[in-house]
Amino acid sequence: MTQDEVIDAVIGFLEDKGWIIESRCTAQAHGEDIVALRNGDRLVIEAKGASSSKPHTNRYGFEFSTGQIFDHVAKAILKALRVVGRRETRTAVALPDNDGHREEIKQVHDALRRLDISVFWVSSDGKVTVDMVGQP
Repeated sequence: MTQDEVIDAVIGFLEDKGWIIESRCTAQAHGEDIVALRNGDRLVIEAKGASSSKPHTNRYGFEFSTGQIFDHVAKAILKALRVVGRRETRTAVALPDNDGHREEIKQVHDALRRLDISVFWVSSDGKVTVDMVGQP
């Protein structure tokens, strides 16, 4: 599952919940991956995939290693932390629902909850579930 597939699944989920998508990035673009609006609330989501979406990379078509999962989950959380405290803005990360990603989030779950950072889990069939605060 690529980052773009994670983003597409989360956008579909949010739209079903009445969110309006203000913007989205692809894996090749820089910026906030998903920005959604609803009833005066703004939600910024940083997404990561389970494999590379770039055909020229060594990991294209292969699941990321444990070290790579650690690195991109760390980057997603850092980007979410940069949003914490913005007025009328909530933040979340969106990740593939697999053992490697769940293990990394498990280690920081309580801290994410205290900071009101939600986690969108995307299964291999595109189903999205939300963990933690402020369920959309």
